[in-house]
Amino acid sequence: MKSAPLAARVYVAVVCTGGGVALLDAINRLGPTPRGAMSLLLVLSLLSSFLKVEIPVFGTSTTLTACMVLDLVALRLFGPQVGVLVAAFGGWTQCTFRTRVRNPPHQTAFSVASLVLAMWVAGTIYTGLGGQTGRDIAMVRWEPFAAAATVCFVLNSGLVGGAVALTTARPFSTIWLDFFFSAWPSYTIGAVLAAAVVSGLQRRTYWVAPILATALALIHRNYKQVIERINDAMIDPVTGLHNQRFVTAHVARELTRARREHDSVALAVFDLDDFKGINDRVGHAVGNRALRSVADALKGVVRGTDVCARYGGDEFVLVMAGCDAADAWRRVDEARSAVQSADVDELSTAGVPLRISAGVAVFPDDGDGFDALFSAADARMYRFKRGNRAWSAHAS
Repeated sequence: MKSAPLAARVYVAVVCTGGGVALLDAINRLGPTPRGAMSLLLVLSLLSSFLKVEIPVFGTSTTLTACMVLDLVALRLFGPQVGVLVAAFGGWTQCTFRTRVRNPPHQTAFSVASLVLAMWVAGTIYTGLGGQTGRDIAMVRWEPFAAAATVCFVLNSGLVGGAVALTTARPFSTIWLDFFFSAWPSYTIGAVLAAAVVSGLQRRTYWVAPILATALALIHRNYKQVIERINDAMIDPVTGLHNQRFVTAHVARELTRARREHDSVALAVFDLDDFKGINDRVGHAVGNRALRSVADALKGVVRGTDVCARYGGDEFVLVMAGCDAADAWRRVDEARSAVQSADVDELSTAGVPLRISAGVAVFPDDGDGFDALFSAADARMYRFKRGNRAWSAHAS
């Protein structure tokens, strides 16, 4: 978190503070709630959090789960305060269980706070529009329920998107439309399902429970399909880095920003040395592991505002916003050292070194578009490969 821009740190602190205030308000105003029903909702929320998928968002990730169905059920049956508490618990479980890497405390706090604020505002709108709570209410009023569900989705995804935008210095609209809006159809299905479950519980038709379980599984499957489509469009399947299509569009956006703000953008091109020899001597499977080792090494040196991609074959691209040639070459040297330190057992046994060559081009000095910058960096990379670095601003 210390490496994040000041605006991002302030934003996270404000959201966490607001979420804490909303949570305390919900606890203070909590009325009598059936313990059995509350416990059941928390248990279901815990179980639902295990059925989650991660959205890759510029080097970080956020999650989608079916917990929101239970949050809306809690809001409708027991009121906004219970909805906030169930949302808070669901947010904590999402960040704590079945995570690939342990979430830092500030990220967990922000995730919980954004869900709490979204549900707190949604509950306020629900009651403000005349929505009623309780199992004895004759029917669900769709207008306040639909408004609350919509606000909950838009506000939660907007808060998370805002954090990503400030951390990565990318347009909020691009973040939200590319990564969150595609989940809207599944969320709408979940909101309708929540209303149907509430209606069934009011009529004591408990056979809706298996339908709820089936629907949650279907929502999870839909979320996975959303992520698969995102990955197909942006992610290289071998290395897990962004692909050529994504990095080309990203550079175009960065150049537009740089022209507007009179800033620089550095583009580094990396090439794995003697990749054909690696494949010929130890096999293509080891060659793929070598590519993944290079990708992991590059991930270790990127900042939150950088984008690293596999461009194709054994070529990689690193896009560095606000970076001049000297800074870019320092980062390139860090990347080369990290690659040389990487351990691929089969390569070590065969005595094949793992090395990369690199070239750098900087906007606006070396070109005003992706093709011009890539060509300049690619040409310099081949000079580098031949042992000539005298042309670079980095050379001593």
